[in-house]
Amino acid sequence: MSKSNLKEEDQKIMRSVASAIIVTTGVASLIGSALAADMTGAEIKAFLSGKTIYLETTTASVSGQAGQGVIYWVEDGTALYKTPAGPIFHGKWEIKGNTNCTDWRERPGTGCVRYDKTGDVVTVIDAASGQARAKIVKTAAGNAEKLAP
Repeated sequence: MSKSNLKEEDQKIMRSVASAIIVTTGVASLIGSALAADMTGAEIKAFLSGKTIYLETTTASVSGQAGQGVIYWVEDGTALYKTPAGPIFHGKWEIKGNTNCTDWRERPGTGCVRYDKTGDVVTVIDAASGQARAKIVKTAAGNAEKLAP
């Protein structure tokens, strides 16, 4: 084989390898985005209703503080939120489309959130700004922390 034929072969191999890498990267991106998905309204309601949710909040959260919080989402549409600083917030929640909209008495006008599920990780995201408000650490049935108004 001459040097020019060898160079052509090398170039063909390199193009094939580059094409394979591009295809593999594209497939991996599609799979990754398929695994991360917003929860539907029905999924959010089933996920929250009648449960205690443990959160790791950000400063974009309703309380405005980063830390650990706990929310009990009562089936009747009320909610109790023990904020990272300790005070209890009182709210009324409802599912609108694929978002949870809660009107907190102590912090009105905070808007709606969506829930992004990637594997076992659920992130609470402000529906208007797109900022992460919290990550759900765990859930428990009922009012596990005995939060009271």
